[in-house]
Amino acid sequence: MSDAAEMGAHAAAEEMGCGQSDFSVLRRRARDATVEDVLGSDGYIFCGPENLASASGEMLEFFHRSYYDCFDESEASRLAGRPYGLAIAAGSDGSNAARQLERICRGWRLRAVTDTIVHRNGEPQTASAILRAKTCSEDARERCAELGGLVAATVLL
Repeated sequence: MSDAAEMGAHAAAEEMGCGQSDFSVLRRRARDATVEDVLGSDGYIFCGPENLASASGEMLEFFHRSYYDCFDESEASRLAGRPYGLAIAAGSDGSNAARQLERICRGWRLRAVTDTIVHRNGEPQTASAILRAKTCSEDARERCAELGGLVAATVLL
């Protein structure tokens, strides 16, 4: 899903006539992302799995570690108005993880460019199915590419 979102962002930038020197994508795993990465970015795509009806622990740890440092001394968000998109990979639901991350983004005063993508793989919720490597459907890839394109186009306008 994140690969497709990144490709969509680059495709939109190219379509808008931006070269690599005018537009770049900084891609980080949640565990490696820093407050400086967040503050230095003009837009965001948060992409991750649902785990036990919640955002993944790695994603939550990133927000716990970064959230309050993105506010200034007057408690205003330094990210207010920046565009974001959200993509969740889920087994059968994904709605709790989506609500959880949407709420965090609202707290940062980010602006959603479109509805959250929740890709449900529909596999049985058994240990072996959950632990098996997943593939992303063509529909989910297309939706994520569109999401990346929307975030990029919003940043570049």
